[in-house]
Amino acid sequence: MFGSDDPVAIMVEGTFRAAFLAVTTALRLVRLAVRFPVVSVPAGGLVAIDYVVGRWLAVGLVVALLVALVGWRVVWADSYRRTVRPRLTRVWLSVLYPAKWARIAPRLGLVVPEREGRRSGYTYGALTKVHVSPAGIVKALVVIPVGLTLDDYARRSEALAVAFGVREARVTRAGTSSVWVELHRADVLTATVRPLPVKAFDQLNLAAVPVGRHEDGTDWRFSLWGTHVLIAGATGAGKGSVLWSLRGLSAAIDEGWVQVWAIDPKGGMELRPGERLFSRFEDGTPETMCDLLEDLVAVMDARAKTLAAQGIRKHQPSVESPHLLAVIDELATLTAFAERTTVRRIEQALGLLLTKGRAVGITVLAAVQDPGKDVVGWRDLFPTRVAMRLDNPIQVDMVLGDGARDMGATADHISERTPGVAFIRVEGTRAIRRVRASYLTDADIADLASSVTASAALTAPRAPKPADPFDSWPSRPTPVAPRAEAGSTATATTAPRAAKTTATGDGAAGKPRKPRKPRNRNGSQVA
Repeated sequence: MFGSDDPVAIMVEGTFRAAFLAVTTALRLVRLAVRFPVVSVPAGGLVAIDYVVGRWLAVGLVVALLVALVGWRVVWADSYRRTVRPRLTRVWLSVLYPAKWARIAPRLGLVVPEREGRRSGYTYGALTKVHVSPAGIVKALVVIPVGLTLDDYARRSEALAVAFGVREARVTRAGTSSVWVELHRADVLTATVRPLPVKAFDQLNLAAVPVGRHEDGTDWRFSLWGTHVLIAGATGAGKGSVLWSLRGLSAAIDEGWVQVWAIDPKGGMELRPGERLFSRFEDGTPETMCDLLEDLVAVMDARAKTLAAQGIRKHQPSVESPHLLAVIDELATLTAFAERTTVRRIEQALGLLLTKGRAVGITVLAAVQDPGKDVVGWRDLFPTRVAMRLDNPIQVDMVLGDGARDMGATADHISERTPGVAFIRVEGTRAIRRVRASYLTDADIADLASSVTASAALTAPRAPKPADPFDSWPSRPTPVAPRAEAGSTATATTAPRAAKTTATGDGAAGKPRKPRKPRNRNGSQVA
């Protein structure tokens, strides 16, 4: 067992190992006491009371503490859920999960083989810390051993969920050599999220507009400052919930600091009920929608010249120069039924807005069903993307970036019964978050539209359009049949072709080409 047959050597090594085990156990107990003072201090107090006063008093205090916790759980359930339960769960899982991880890591292949002399084995990263949120989300900190990477853990996210017996697992980077493994036991976003309170105008932040809820119970805040937003989701995924959840801008719209220009290619079925919120609204033909985009480009160019003349590199919204939000519902439909010339104009206008609009205070927010490159050619120009219910895993990576599906963004598993649920990527990181937008009924939209009046849309002269080379291309003249002579009964016919001639050096017509003589297979002429 110890690599030797000598009884004395076995006894000595066994003594040293027992002492080492006792010391490490004591150190672990001390570390647990320091990390969890809420438990260690009362436990130490009970031990002291038992030693000084007596056991019956210690038992009575334990019973009183249990009765108090049960009463707290029954009477103030929400407070207990936020404060007591996460701490108690953390203490229990901090003891359970490290031992469980020692069995899970080898079975999932999250180990590095090692060989020392004639002995061979493996090394796995230790599970060093456990956090529990008030919403019940467990985060376990795991050290990455040399030889593994973040992607190795991310590719096994579904296997991690099965191993820990939870509904879903996600992997995010915690540092240079560690990862957070998020374990979600229950779906906390099954209930419909009611509209969030609208903040006053002086408290509004365009970089944090409240839209819905995170699964950890905090508010989902949406950034409309210095970015463009793409919302991708299948039919019935709840894209309209995200669009209407921007009601948090209503105070700024009413004050004239924000203008919304909206396009609804579906004939106004989605956005027309809130028409009073929009400074410009189009739901007619593709030509009128194209005119709106080109007018917005003209405003963008005029604002850029003004800011450049003033030496300002970043636009600041005001009543005279409001922040402009272009909302486009069903982006792919905008160009599906338009003529080719109109499609070219729309693509040019959108390309200019997406590449130049952010610096001058213009944000494009577009919704689309199919995020494929052949449908949304400007997908990479949207820094902020929201993945709602999608049809397949490939589309998840199209929206949120490569590897998002492996890291737990299972947008293709979102239930049809939970419209408004989506996955987002935390800005500036690779972390994935699951959210749900608030739901506004038709009555809520009507009340919102009746309480807000949008300011008049900005205008600017359009730049002269360059000549289209296809329009100036010379057309081929149509051949006209020769007229028959007066009184002639003959019909117009095409003149027979002349015999093909070869041109001589002086321009005169030569003799007709002689027919070629037949040849044998070897190339010689037939006699």
